[in-house]
Amino acid sequence: MRLRSIVRIPPDGAGLDDALASPADALLLTVADARRPATDLRADARAAIGRIAEAGKAALVVVNHPRSQMLRDDIEGVVQPGLSGVLLTHAVEPQDVRDLAALLRELEMARQIEPGTVAVFPVIDTARGLLRAAEIAAAAPRVAGVVLASGAYARDIGAREEESGPRLAYARGAVVAAARAVDGLPLIEAGPLQLREMAQYGFAGAILPDAASVALANPAFTPAAHVLDRAAAAASAYDAARSEGAWVARIGEEVVDASTARRARQLREGQEG
Repeated sequence: MRLRSIVRIPPDGAGLDDALASPADALLLTVADARRPATDLRADARAAIGRIAEAGKAALVVVNHPRSQMLRDDIEGVVQPGLSGVLLTHAVEPQDVRDLAALLRELEMARQIEPGTVAVFPVIDTARGLLRAAEIAAAAPRVAGVVLASGAYARDIGAREEESGPRLAYARGAVVAAARAVDGLPLIEAGPLQLREMAQYGFAGAILPDAASVALANPAFTPAAHVLDRAAAAASAYDAARSEGAWVARIGEEVVDASTARRARQLREGQEG
């Protein structure tokens, strides 16, 4: 799944048509905003998911936390063909992800959707969550990435959010490492001025405030040609090593193991999506 640009659609649905017409990779809906009744948000999400999928984009939905007592109704309201993934707000422990994964499997099977189709993206928005980010990312096979909610995280630790600079560097690096360790996508909420810098941190894409930012996000998070060439070389070297009975390949001083080769293939395949 390629998620360079994820346009957030506000609770009132404003900007949906513009986002559908844009080259965004994904649109992000929400059923987890207290400013509107949950039943209305779920109904709107159900109606929009099909349109998003028909436009060839990934449909993502922010759901409520398991301890809110709203998660089951959220999942029942949005799981349908065309739903690509859900973002779990306020992930602070691995069990949060496992609870969500169990509900998704139950609904997928009940609705004749192949189990595992709907990906999970835990959202790290607290210090507690950040310190367990690696465990959270590894909590269920359907975790396809980890999201850093920069503004909420900054508020949680008593910092100021920033457009650029190293203030949140530790959190950014930890989320990138946690996601990449499970072959997932590190994602971040970011404004247009941050995109190129966030790509340099290792993030694969960003949640954007509007469709106008897509034109900046897509090139910022598209790997350069030399990066794709390197990935191709790593995958080929690993295949050659395996054909000779070795479990790792070497490119200069770099060791290419199964995980490295798998990420290299994912990187190349992602550019074809």
